[in-house]
Amino acid sequence: MALFAPDPNVDSPEDIIEELARELSAVYRDVENQLLAEITARAIRDAQLANLLPDETVAGGLTAAQRREQNRILAELAAHRAASFRDLRRIAEELVGTLNAREMAEQIIRIAAEQGEAAAAAVLGYAAANSTVTLPTAWGANLLRATATSTASQAVAMVALSLQNRLEVLNQRITRYPRDAYQRIVSIHSPSTLLGVTTSRIQQALTVQRFLSEGIPGFVDKSGRRWTIGSYSEMAGRTSVNRAFNDAGIWRMQQSGINLVTVVRGLDSCRKCAEWAGKILSTDGTTGTVTVPHATNVGQSVIVNIAGTVDDARAAGWNHPNCRCRTVAYSPGLTVPQGDTTYDEAAEKERAKQRALEREIRAAKRREATAMNDVDRKRATADVREAQANMRDFIKQTGRNRDSYREQLHFADGK
Repeated sequence: MALFAPDPNVDSPEDIIEELARELSAVYRDVENQLLAEITARAIRDAQLANLLPDETVAGGLTAAQRREQNRILAELAAHRAASFRDLRRIAEELVGTLNAREMAEQIIRIAAEQGEAAAAAVLGYAAANSTVTLPTAWGANLLRATATSTASQAVAMVALSLQNRLEVLNQRITRYPRDAYQRIVSIHSPSTLLGVTTSRIQQALTVQRFLSEGIPGFVDKSGRRWTIGSYSEMAGRTSVNRAFNDAGIWRMQQSGINLVTVVRGLDSCRKCAEWAGKILSTDGTTGTVTVPHATNVGQSVIVNIAGTVDDARAAGWNHPNCRCRTVAYSPGLTVPQGDTTYDEAAEKERAKQRALEREIRAAKRREATAMNDVDRKRATADVREAQANMRDFIKQTGRNRDSYREQLHFADGK
């Protein structure tokens, strides 16, 4: 993974969140693609051997020579399957051995927390530099000289543990998937099915390809959405990074005696998050309309309406999985909360449409990658080009940014 250094002057925390999420997802993308390639190669060989079996429905039955040939192919098929089961288990265990969930989680969360601390320190330092009175030491230059890289472990330890647990679940699924997937392929290509001509061999090949094109499943959440390990790892990474970034920043603010924050919403935020944009929240439990000292002018007070606590906002749906909203320090009398609190329904619909087009591209690419023959591969390639053309037309019409990385195979997440 890339090495990051805290940058207190970072222009876009969203870029940090997105980049770290992509880094994590790329790791699982590579593992998934390697496993699917191994399974596909064995599935193709399985189909080739099965297709050599003579047809028992011929008039008069099989001759003695045909029966001997059938037994030879069945023996070779059984040996191939036994070796495939053994090899796939070994390959999966070796790949999972390279995925140290604890190390990856700790590294990602450490980077996010350091960046969150640095960003908070920069904001507080800016307030100190522009004040007209003497501020407490924590607000002065000493704050910027504080060790921003000394991660606020108290604030982010549970976030790292949560991410680690999520990744461990993915690792377990990776270990089980190759054998389970190949077992299903074996059942599709079982000799009894083939010899009984229950299903055409062409249909069997399509069934195998369709099954492999789904990728490694993660789980189905309570809303019915199906996650693959690629889409799930991206979501888990983005969610955890954003949480660590915010929590570490809050921790840094609290160390400086700042217990008020304001919400900056992410682009194309949903209705629940948009409702909190620009609101002032507390980190110490204070709510309601209160009078607080001006951040810089001694003797002057400011009336502040505190909409709730950070935990209240989260309980109401803000900062949900995949959320890009963040918190910044609120300095009474200085900070101007984000004024854009209007929910943009059209923007959210455009985002939903773009995500649907991305799924179409990924689905076509997966069919291309797991095609069982040249004809199916060419057909899938044509589908990829058509889906990409639809995306280009959409981007031209809406002016949205095209996130090409989301069109890659590791983001395949079904519907």
